[in-house]
Amino acid sequence: MADDARYRLAGVRDQRQRDERVRQGELADATATARAKAEARALRQRAVDRARADLATASEARDGAATALARVRAERYIDRLRTRLAAALAELDRASRDDNAAGTAAEQARRQLVRARAEREVIERHFARWRTERAKRRERRAD
Repeated sequence: MADDARYRLAGVRDQRQRDERVRQGELADATATARAKAEARALRQRAVDRARADLATASEARDGAATALARVRAERYIDRLRTRLAAALAELDRASRDDNAAGTAAEQARRQLVRARAEREVIERHFARWRTERAKRRERRAD
């Protein structure tokens, strides 16, 4: 440990280790957000699928209506379903954009973590060389 205290880049090494831990947390957060956004997008997609199925069923029912009144009521219901489908499609579009943005943020966080790890490894290798050189110097002095 005394050897570590004399290493001039110890502060840099410690900072690189802290950076890596922070980046790991950021990646975990971004990944969780991306997963939640993907689930929200899937939920919106199911809502769109349900609205389309309801619209198809209502259209079939309208075509089989016996009276003019039943046909008018079915047409009004179809109009409401079309409005619901349009709203569901708009929500799906927003959810898709959010999902894409979250995926991009997760990928960026992953790249930052890779960079932080690489920077830490550079310092660790330097520190290992420094320790080896110090050990060799001590060995030469002892001879």
